[in-house]
Parts: sequence; C-alpha cells; structure tokens
Amino acid sequence: MCGIFGQITPGRPVDPSACLAALNSIRHRGPDGLGIAAGRLARQAAEFAREPAGQALAARAARAQADFFLGHRRLAVVDLAEEAYQPMANEDGTVWVVFNGEIYNHQGLRETLAARGHRFKTDHSDTETLVHGYEQWGEQLLDRLRGMFALAVLDLRRRRLLLARDRFGEKPLYYRRHAGGIAFASEIKALRAVSAINGEVDPAALVDYVSHGFIPAPRTILAGVSKLRAAEAIMLRLDDPEQAQPRRYWGLTYLAESDRGESRWQEEFEEELGRAVRMRLMSDVPLGLFLSGGLDSTTVAAEAARAAAKPLRSFSIGFADPRYDESAWADQAAARLPTEHHRRIVSPSDLLDGAEAVAGIFDEPFADSSAVPTYLLAQLAREHVTVALSGDGGDELLAGYARYAFLERIGRRVDRLPDWIVRAAGPLLRLWPEQVKGRGLVELIRPGLEARYRRVFSDDVLRGQMRREARCGWQNTIPQAWRYEGGSAIDRMCSMDRQVYIPEDLMVKVDRTTMYVSLEARAPLLDHKLFELTARMPLRLRFDGRVGKLPFRGNLARLLGSEFVERPKRGFSVPLGRWFRHELRGPLRDAVLRRGGIVAALFPDRAVRRLLDGHQRGSRDQSPRLWKLLMLDAWERKFQQAAVLRPAAPSRLPRAA
Repeated sequence: MCGIFGQITPGRPVDPSACLAALNSIRHRGPDGLGIAAGRLARQAAEFAREPAGQALAARAARAQADFFLGHRRLAVVDLAEEAYQPMANEDGTVWVVFNGEIYNHQGLRETLAARGHRFKTDHSDTETLVHGYEQWGEQLLDRLRGMFALAVLDLRRRRLLLARDRFGEKPLYYRRHAGGIAFASEIKALRAVSAINGEVDPAALVDYVSHGFIPAPRTILAGVSKLRAAEAIMLRLDDPEQAQPRRYWGLTYLAESDRGESRWQEEFEEELGRAVRMRLMSDVPLGLFLSGGLDSTTVAAEAARAAAKPLRSFSIGFADPRYDESAWADQAAARLPTEHHRRIVSPSDLLDGAEAVAGIFDEPFADSSAVPTYLLAQLAREHVTVALSGDGGDELLAGYARYAFLERIGRRVDRLPDWIVRAAGPLLRLWPEQVKGRGLVELIRPGLEARYRRVFSDDVLRGQMRREARCGWQNTIPQAWRYEGGSAIDRMCSMDRQVYIPEDLMVKVDRTTMYVSLEARAPLLDHKLFELTARMPLRLRFDGRVGKLPFRGNLARLLGSEFVERPKRGFSVPLGRWFRHELRGPLRDAVLRRGGIVAALFPDRAVRRLLDGHQRGSRDQSPRLWKLLMLDAWERKFQQAAVLRPAAPSRLPRAA
C-alpha cells in the first residue's frame, strides 16, 4: 500500500523539487520510505533512488533537464526488503511501474511468467510481477489481476503511459492532462503541487455534491482534474495525451444458471468466499479485523479466524446511544471466534474533531457521515496493526440492503401500471409531502434506477442557477457511471450500487480515512471472482423477497450460531439527529450560517435557517442535509488554510437568485 505520483512533460523539463513536494504531501499513505525515478524520454532511460538519496537524485534530474518523474511513498506490507522499493523497472529500464495496492494472486502469475522465461530479482514483490506481466501481456495484464490497485506503467520504448484502476475502485487515481503532458497521483493534493491548477471550482462538481453527497468520476471538485472510474484504464500516447479515452476492462452479466442445486451453489460460494479471505491474509506485518458485529464483518472475521495460524486482533466503534450501538454484538462475535478485541466509544466531541479532520482528508467535499467513525476506527486499529480486513461489499454482493426488498415491491406495482398513469403521476409528485419526497421513495415512478441517487435538497433550498442545474445534474452524471448488466430489478439495483456507490462513496471513505493514519484496509467481499459467481446464482438463493445475503446467513449460522444472523440490520451510522439538536447545535449553526462562505453563496440564508429550525423543532430529521452543508463549509475552510484554492471566477459560480 502506498501513495503514487508521476509527471511526464515530453521535451520540457519537470521541476523535481515540486515533484518531491507532491510526494511529501501524501506521506501519510507511505511513511516507510520514498522512491523516485527520473530521466529523459528521448534516452529511454531513468535513474532510480530511494531515501535518503532522493534529494540528490532530484538535483541531478534538474541539471539533466529530466522530462519525466515517477514517485512512490511506501507503506511496507508485503516483501519488506529494499529490493521491493518502487518505482520498479524491467531489466533494460524501458518499462517502469509505480502502483498502489495489493495483487493477491501475484504468486501464481509470477510462476506463470517464470515458466515463460522471465527472471525475478525480488523474493515476492507483487510490483515486479506487474512489470513482467506488462512485458508479457501488455494492457491485457489487467484481466488477470485479482486485487486492489491504482497503477501506472511507463513504456519508454513505445512512449506510452498506462493508467488503470481496480474493478471496485478500492484505490484512487487522479490525473490532469494537457498539451504539455500529464500528471497523476493518488490524491488531488499532490497534483496541486506541480500542475498549473488555478484552484477553480468546477460548478458541475458542486451540483454533483449537492445532489449525491459525493462527486462521481470522472469529475472532481477542481476544474481540469479528473479521476478514473472503477474498472477503467487509459493508454496515453505521451506525444498526444489529450486524445485517448478511458475504457472499461471489466463488467458483470447477471444471468442465472440452473444447472446445479442449492447445496452445490452454497458449497461453491463458501469455497470462493474462503479463498477470497485467505488471499487477503497475505501480509508480512501485523493484520487485524474491523468487527462491527454485523453479518458482513462477522462473516469475514469468521473465515479469517478459521484460516489464521493464531488469534487475530479485532476492532470496533460504539456509541452511547443504543439505537446506533452494535458494540455488544461485536463483543459477542469476538468472544465466539475468538479474537483479541479492542473497542472505542465515540462521543459528540469526537465527532466534531473527526469532522474537522475528515474535511481535510478527502480533498473534495464528501458527506458520508460514517466517514467519521470509520476514521476513528482506523485510528484505533493503527495502534495495533498495519493491515485490517473489513466487511465492505456484502450488501451489493448479496442484495442485503433493506431498501432492495421495499423498492422491488413498489417497482413491481409501478411496472403493472399503464404508461399514461406513470406519465400523469409526475406533476402530482410535487404535491406530496416533502418528508415523503425527500426519502426518494416516490422517485421510483421516474424511469431508471438513477432515482437511487436523487438529490436531497429541494428546489426552494437552492439558489437560482444551482437550482436549475440540480434539476438535471443527477441525470447527466449517474447514467454515465452505470452500465446496464441485465438481470432482475434486484440485480440492477445491486449493479448500480456496485458501479456507483461502492467506488464513489464507500471506497472513497475507506481509502482516505485508513490511509490518512497509514493503515491498509482490505475488503475480501470485493472480490471479482466472488461477484461473478453470485451474478450466475439464481436470485432466490441470494434474496428471498424479504432479506438478502442468504449464503452468508447459512454459512454464519453454521459457524457461530443462528443468533448472529437473526438480529436486525444496522448501518455504520452516527446519531447526528440528536447531536445536532443538543451537543453540536452551536458549532453547526456557526458553520452553516458563516457569512462569505461557499454555503452562503449556494444556499439562501432563510432556507438554511429553515432547515436548522425545522430540525431543532423535531418536525423532520434534517441531519443529512445539515451534515452536507457542514462538510462543505469545513472543506472550504481547509482549502483556504492551505492557501491553494482561489475562488472560482464569478461567472463560473452559481449566481444568487
């Protein structure tokens, strides 16, 4: 695990000092060391150095007018030897790889490559497997990888750069390309150190944030900076980097197979699940578990405990409010497995401190409030381990969200309605109570599953141009990110959540919060072989019309007992509603009513006060909207403190009505 950075400007010298500053801006992603490679494209060669020789190489690169620079901040997890440092090259130095992540099947690929004549200098570095894998298979290497990654391959002989991201977007990859070259990095803050980014906010990205609480790829909050989508790759010609377009190299097809019985399906699922967990136990440093006590994390923990040679450490977060607290279930699961369990109870002051930290962690506005307990959980785990396994992905894998059952029932009824009724219903929806519309339920009548990501701010809360943009902005973003993969209505909902929610919200949250404390998080349930298997499994074996995750339930009941599968589901959420009415009322009002800030530019003061007052009275829980405003304000203040973000030109910001 690590942070990566690169800048390539054919025929024009890079600034090695700025490149080093870019790398150091993401030191939290890799505190164990630094490696750089720099050279001239025309010479098809580069020089490599690692700490403490990096500064000397940067000076030599400046004198030599190097026009490419690759950098890597290392969090040593697998193969701790110095030979495993990145960037890493092939034997003649014409192919260079820098990557962030883990390739869990690299040992098998390594054996295949060795049988074909490739020679390896490291003991078991997955980076070296990527180097030789690219030599052997080119871009088709991506089809063979099983893991999480954001990678860059610089091919000096062909004058090309391959950028790619894993299938679920577990690892981030941002880039900026222009006529003079390209720069890429694990986080936006690194690009700001070297690129001619003027700090102008992209108003379309603001619309995305207001609509969804996150900014879906390829947009970012800054104009001119893009990010790869999950399962995307782009091959850039260095002499004309602006022409290439990203392509998707993987997707699912939901097509049920009926050639085997239920017991055989369950057996295959448990085999693949066990394999996915075992592969992610690969580590040369201490490894532990995120354990909430829920079905997903307990399933992963049970499989890991079965495979581990000794008891693992586990970690959980709890709340004083019993409506949000699952720590008792985590304690019970830890005792049954058993694990060495550690727990932390989160207070309102922890939340406020965490919110301030989280705003700076993400580089972009991000409104998933569970990022705060995730960050606090990562802090707790990092005191004991360097790697932690999570249960993320189980709901999308096996239709676990309660809304799937509800939406399917409503959707079936809507499908039976004549078209003229569906069309006529549109104007009537505006007459529905706001608390009903705000839940997004009636949006099911709108065609398409984009309604899952419908905006949460009503028109009267937004200012003029932002109001008009928000009405159609969600339609312009989500469909582009979602590819139809067939299957039932439930399959389509799982597909959309996998393609949009997992990479754009869930994995953004997990990657940034864990890497900020130099902790590697692994998600065994986000395994593409596991997803491919369940896409072929008949729906009735995954979802019975009331609940999903049927394979998990059978497996866990057998391992730990039925009491672990019959309890009600709770998400990893925060008691914001109560805290905003009491402990956090003052700080909230101060932030969202701040004069001269971005919230004031986008939202009329009277509308914000109406949200605050309505929430305080208890007439409606406005905490999701208020949290979104709070995080937007915190993000802006963080950027002002860093003195790197100038306000967007007035013509680009949404104007007041």
